[in-house]
Amino acid sequence: MKQILKKFSTLIILVVLVVIFSVAAPNFLRVNNLLNVLRQVAVIGILTAGMTYVIISGGMDLTVGAYLGLSGVALAQLISAGVPVPAAVILTIVLMTVIGIVTGALIVGLNVSAIVITLGMMTVVRGLAYIFSGGLPVYDIPDLIVFLGQGYVAGIPVPVIIMVIIVVIAGLILKYSYFGRYVYAIGGNVEAAKLAGVSVNKITISLYGISAFLASIAGIVLTGRISSGAPASGTGTEMDVVTAVVIGGISVNGGKGSMLGAFLGAVIIGVLSNGLTIMNIGEYYQQVVKGLVLILAVAFDVLANKEKVKKVKEA
Repeated sequence: MKQILKKFSTLIILVVLVVIFSVAAPNFLRVNNLLNVLRQVAVIGILTAGMTYVIISGGMDLTVGAYLGLSGVALAQLISAGVPVPAAVILTIVLMTVIGIVTGALIVGLNVSAIVITLGMMTVVRGLAYIFSGGLPVYDIPDLIVFLGQGYVAGIPVPVIIMVIIVVIAGLILKYSYFGRYVYAIGGNVEAAKLAGVSVNKITISLYGISAFLASIAGIVLTGRISSGAPASGTGTEMDVVTAVVIGGISVNGGKGSMLGAFLGAVIIGVLSNGLTIMNIGEYYQQVVKGLVLILAVAFDVLANKEKVKKVKEA
């Protein structure tokens, strides 16, 4: 029973939350509301895919929330300047990916904690978003981008389709490719990975590029959803993403976890936010709840690792 609880803890938490909110708020289980939850989860879910790679490798990327703001502003400004929509999308993605690669290179080159570097880059990226936009949202978003954030295909929100495609592809790569195995190896024991011939520095840099690449896609989806490129978009989102990943069973120490677990963690965050909102619980209280959930998830991970180390020593 203990092993079952550990293995399916994320799914159990999700089911419990759904049951609680279904009883407390009868409107929760309506199809329209459930689709709304999935649409709200889409941006976090896409970001979670990139964050999963980074944290499993033993790193951390606090820049993802700021990428949402800058990618939206960059896309809107490029389109306003007359750049065709497809080209603007590609240029925005390339810009964000380059910034992510630079972030990874700084972490590797300076051999400084990823938290410190990404915290600094978060401020830089957010500042650039305000500079490029003049501190104001950029409107006149074309219908194609709006469709990516607000459209439906066969009754399913387009952002949800994009999220599922990204999560599935990222999950398959993580689980079945050599690249995925290297990510786990680096997070499990970086020195052992080096001795095994893994290009630790190159892979580490690429992971932050992947995180930024996926964040740019999430930023484009968010831009379509709110019909503007707002420099403040994504403020505080990085904490939701980290919380989702940790709740999903990704060890903060690296080397353990799955994409499916991280995705379920993102859904839990969406259900939690939606359920609390339906119950008329204010945003400030929601922040307290999310903070406590993150602390509990980290505490559970630490205790589980201690128990595992203890068993190894006893053996």
